[in-house]
Amino acid sequence: MFLAVPAIAVAVASVLGFFGSWWWPLDLLANFRPHFGIALSFMGVILILAARRRLGPIVLVVGVVNAAMVVPLFVAPGLDGEPLGETLTVMTFNVNGLNDRYSDVIEFVRAESPDVVFIHEATFLWEDAFVAAELPYRVERGREEPLDFGTMALVPEGAEFRTFGFATSAPRAVEVVVDAGDGSVRVLGTHPLSPSTEERARLRDAQLGFARDWSAESGGRRIVAGDLNATPWSLSFRRLLDGGGLNNSQRGYGLELTFPSGSSPLVQVPIDHVLHAGGFAVTDRRLGPSLGSDHLPVVVDLALIER
Repeated sequence: MFLAVPAIAVAVASVLGFFGSWWWPLDLLANFRPHFGIALSFMGVILILAARRRLGPIVLVVGVVNAAMVVPLFVAPGLDGEPLGETLTVMTFNVNGLNDRYSDVIEFVRAESPDVVFIHEATFLWEDAFVAAELPYRVERGREEPLDFGTMALVPEGAEFRTFGFATSAPRAVEVVVDAGDGSVRVLGTHPLSPSTEERARLRDAQLGFARDWSAESGGRRIVAGDLNATPWSLSFRRLLDGGGLNNSQRGYGLELTFPSGSSPLVQVPIDHVLHAGGFAVTDRRLGPSLGSDHLPVVVDLALIER
């Protein structure tokens, strides 16, 4: 009996996560599919061994359903074309505006040497630190006064840049266009709001909707990177992928838990992403170390392939 009640509660919570379109807090439950899958599968087996012949199988089945939604992240997609021999590396990192480990982050960027870097929650202190570091990038500020922070982009010379604004109700995104391979690549760096209230959840969904529409309208090679404040199992994330025709670079690399950094995997979730479409194959995806933020950096190598 001591296991039956929590097993039922967890199973119900996981099922409610499928109804995020009804009420925003339910979609938050969907972010914990791996946790539900492991916990319910374990509890289901224990209940079966304890001769709970009705409850045990039900709990186990619900656990397997949750686990089945996670399994695709461990399966690498096939290659859709021939490699062109050129790779574009993109990094996204929410540094946490109050973080003051400027030199550590700068040295990490220097070591990784990505082609395009998005630094989210960048204050003027972060902007000044990167300008002073004289890395081989042009520093582009996404925020405008009087905003305290926004997304800063480090881009190669010659790249195009524009910001869509970082006010609460703005798209909270910047666009970079770089030359690569046989054409150009459009890259959107975005940081939607965290869905901590009904209004913020609505705005987060609208900001992800902006990224979805941007991708659908862009065509060609395109990348969406950022702290999306959504996991692969969130309804809004799935709408972004499907409506934007995007692929998740996480496929084949597992859970890649990014938030909150330094915490137990029992509470961590993957909300920092690099998505792509139009002629890429992921050759490497890696998380950086803890650098004073509650997020981990994400660095992805994307090989250009024939379209």
